[in-house]
Amino acid sequence: MATPATERGTRVPPERIGYLADGPGRAAETALARLLDAGLVRVSRDGLVSAVHQGTYDTTTPVEVCILTGLTRPVRFDAVMRNAAKSKEMRDLHDRLRAEGLTRRARPRLAVWWIFLVIGGVLALASLTEPWLLIGTVGFLGSAWWTYGAKPLTRAGRAALEGASTSDRVIAVALEGFRGKVSGRPVGDLFDLPQSVVKTLPRKRKRRGTGGGTASGSAGCGSGCGSSSCGSSCSSGGSSCGGGGGGGCGGGGGGD
Repeated sequence: MATPATERGTRVPPERIGYLADGPGRAAETALARLLDAGLVRVSRDGLVSAVHQGTYDTTTPVEVCILTGLTRPVRFDAVMRNAAKSKEMRDLHDRLRAEGLTRRARPRLAVWWIFLVIGGVLALASLTEPWLLIGTVGFLGSAWWTYGAKPLTRAGRAALEGASTSDRVIAVALEGFRGKVSGRPVGDLFDLPQSVVKTLPRKRKRRGTGGGTASGSAGCGSGCGSSSCGSSCSSGGSSCGGGGGGGCGGGGGGD
């Protein structure tokens, strides 16, 4: 059994690092990794997650509570993650990150953005002799800014990722996911998870601009509740934790 991590390597909580790196799905993986790291849950060789003890006394976040309280019986590894990603607790985390200015609603870049910029620049020069053109200048430059688009992470969100290091196994999950690799070693191996279990999760998407074991500022919160990004609200249809069937954290055992 791997030794639990003793330091997090970042002042930003791992779960938030996971959300900023790749959305609710990654945050759910990180929450489960923290529970495994603390010895609060175990995963069997056939991929069933179960609580080691009853109660939530050592949990640190609402998402962890969500997962742990749902484990009244063994639940499939992928189902635990999927349900946590769709939970009310995860939507609350999304809202907190937005309120703290770490994420924002993403906007696609339109191909015509530079046309607005050029027209705005021309009007800015013309307004030196015709001040009334300033109104048009502001309008076109504003349109250029809007159509240029925006990534889901703000500058503060990117800065939060910069100090995260994969030297800690929980942070390694936050940055790379259980299906990722660190120094050529599968992240799942850090938790003694069989690859047959890890591969029940969606394939890890390659993040651009990463290197040296740290998160890059260009990393986006790519996965969402379903298909949304962290720049948009998680689906309000997600069930809260602890529910029966496949709806809550730990509820049911159905896979994708």
